[in-house]
Amino acid sequence: MNQLDYIAAALLGAAALLAAGSFAVIANYLFTHGLADRREPSANIIDLYKKYRDHTRGQTGRVNPWLWIHLTAVGAFMLIGMIYAILRFI
Repeated sequence: MNQLDYIAAALLGAAALLAAGSFAVIANYLFTHGLADRREPSANIIDLYKKYRDHTRGQTGRVNPWLWIHLTAVGAFMLIGMIYAILRFI
């Protein structure tokens, strides 16, 4: 492994942890407010995001920042992974 591998692993790990942590906050909010069922085996993730967005916007007039943090972290994870694959396998 070289320096690029270590940097990519660290960035991917940080983005993954941030995405997982922010999703945990979102899921807890949905479960607490009765907007999602813990026993649903195959919930549609897009519907969960929409429920969270609509409910928080209805409560406060704006979308809760945790959704933006989650979407940014997921996007960063995918972008870092693509850049790493391109740089590693050229």
